[in-house]
Amino acid sequence: MKKLLCIISAAALLLSAAACSAGSKGGYPVKIAAYTVSEKPESVVCLSDSIADILITCGYADSIKARSDECTQQELADVPTVGPKSGPSLQRIESVSPQIVFTDNTVSDDIAGKLSADKVTVMKMLTAQNGDDLKVLYSSLGAVMGGNDTGRTNGQKKASNLLITLDDLQRLIPKTDVPVTACYLYDTEGGAVNNNTFAGRLFEYANLVNICANYSNPQDVLNAVKRDDPKYIFCPVGVREKILSDKNFRNVSAVKSGNVYEIDENLFVRQGDSMTEVLSYMIETVYPELKGNSADDSKQESKPAEESKPESKPAEESKQESKSESKPAEESKQESKPESKPAEESKQESKPAEESKPESSQITVTADDSLVINDDTAFGRSDVNDDIMKLQKRLKDLGYGEFPDGFTDTYGGQTEAAVIAFKNNNGFGSDNPEDTSGYLDADMLRLLFSDKVKPAQQQPDAQ
Repeated sequence: MKKLLCIISAAALLLSAAACSAGSKGGYPVKIAAYTVSEKPESVVCLSDSIADILITCGYADSIKARSDECTQQELADVPTVGPKSGPSLQRIESVSPQIVFTDNTVSDDIAGKLSADKVTVMKMLTAQNGDDLKVLYSSLGAVMGGNDTGRTNGQKKASNLLITLDDLQRLIPKTDVPVTACYLYDTEGGAVNNNTFAGRLFEYANLVNICANYSNPQDVLNAVKRDDPKYIFCPVGVREKILSDKNFRNVSAVKSGNVYEIDENLFVRQGDSMTEVLSYMIETVYPELKGNSADDSKQESKPAEESKPESKPAEESKQESKSESKPAEESKQESKPESKPAEESKQESKPAEESKPESSQITVTADDSLVINDDTAFGRSDVNDDIMKLQKRLKDLGYGEFPDGFTDTYGGQTEAAVIAFKNNNGFGSDNPEDTSGYLDADMLRLLFSDKVKPAQQQPDAQ
């Protein structure tokens, strides 16, 4: 999914580069609420891991000279810590001579007061609750770090591009008329993510119904879990086993099916690029066909506390892994047959369904003229077109997909997997990122529907 995000965010990166290239030293002083920043800060301390995440996303990580223990982002691994944000070491903070200390509403007024007494600007930045809040937050932080002109514009563009990326990820989700219920439980006592935070919006982006969206009272949360029976439960690292063993949750569908997944609690509330990582993991967990792994494999995964990002694998990596791990069709058939077995003995063997497919040497490929292909004819993920059914039928006829639910007019995960197998077997190499995507241009389609196409039984990298 990281590679997919790189493709989705390419325009965002170009826009950000253009914004940063302006390189003006002006734009100060900057006034944000009651704060005034007179010059570009070269040394800041982040006690808020969410603010640190945003600064990293906006390209200001080099200005972070010290951090709280909660700021576990990989980009800050070499930055010294000042202790927990609830009780940081004032001496460590002062040692880096910060111009600004960024905090959130979890930092005590006592700590903030002591820092202010030392003539350090302490900026308490509250997390966003919706998209508009997020744009304001990014714009304000951009202005502080880069000035009213360049910095503010950079922040605005970064926020807009982040929201676009979340929308793009949402569009990858297969369409369904059946609502999928879920929740994020902090513990077994009734702590949960609701719609009072932007984290609650991630459920909407994942097309999930958050059953705890409107509840903050612990008992109301517990009642909602029992009543609304979520199919998926997400929780902090270390809480999964507690939920699975708690008798109050034993009859919940997510628990009975093992659909309880861990996502670092800190990661879940950060508002930088971490949001795309969390959303990717949620989507790939609920829709494993987007990941390239089975649902059973996904259930076994647990996110270590030290990791700053969930182990959601990039879509492109997942596809490549699924291909490399699968045995070639011809090789699988040869392995499944004992060497030099007599014909009579071979006949008595009951072969699996996959092995019952005819050998490639017995297949005669004929051209299919059912699809009218023009120079601008092309197909890609999420397309809706009656011709998609012709595409699916051709792929199935060639052995690239089973389509157990029948043919549809929607280009979804099964179609994409079949297309990728066809492309990799027919000379469209993996050096170009597009070649491992499900995109089909006119030339690819002409080959697919011709008598020159290689069927799946001849492909070197598919089951």
